[in-house]
Amino acid sequence: MRERTEGPAGTPCDRRALARIYERQFRELAPLRRHMFSVLPLSSMGSIFEPGCGTGLLGGELKNLTKAIYTGMDIDSGILPGEDGFVHGDALRDPPEADLYVTSFFFSSIVEPVEWLRRARDRISPGGFFAVFGEYDYEATVVRPDRGLGAELLSGLRRSGLNTGHGGRLDDYFSESGFSRTDGGEVRSSFRVPDREFLAMHVEHLPDLLPEIKWRIVWGIWRK
Repeated sequence: MRERTEGPAGTPCDRRALARIYERQFRELAPLRRHMFSVLPLSSMGSIFEPGCGTGLLGGELKNLTKAIYTGMDIDSGILPGEDGFVHGDALRDPPEADLYVTSFFFSSIVEPVEWLRRARDRISPGGFFAVFGEYDYEATVVRPDRGLGAELLSGLRRSGLNTGHGGRLDDYFSESGFSRTDGGEVRSSFRVPDREFLAMHVEHLPDLLPEIKWRIVWGIWRK
């Protein structure tokens, strides 16, 4: 597994901009999280681990919903909330033991998902779960009118270190790693003008009038 350096995985290190983007994503996916919380056996979980927890939005919600011991870890110490349960570290190197693993927009920062998932599976309790609360399938992004922006965006995402195809292959990765899916699906946005701040992180020259973009977000729950 390749060496990683501190900084938000796959993104320029403008933490205030990242926090705004994370908050927007979090608001938009509230209905999905409510569904996932309703089908996950949270009351039976003694410990929860979230790699790549970022600003701690999902962790804060989980800490209010369950009495489980929650630990969120991120490689960027500057973006972590200053609360108990959030720690600085590289979850790709040494995934800890837990009953439930949760992630949110994490897999695009992993080079070898199957290799890491096998290691994580060994650390999940017997009968435990892995829940992905959202992962962009960037390669399914649709831009209208395109005029080349779709290709520029994918190229910029890859230059920043993101693996743009992982979101569309999560089922295969988890199956190869020995997990069994218990639930899952996708969320497709309607066509709308995207967040200029996000695009500016990955596309050098943006038009004054942005096109509309439709995103595909994949989610799922897998059992060990």
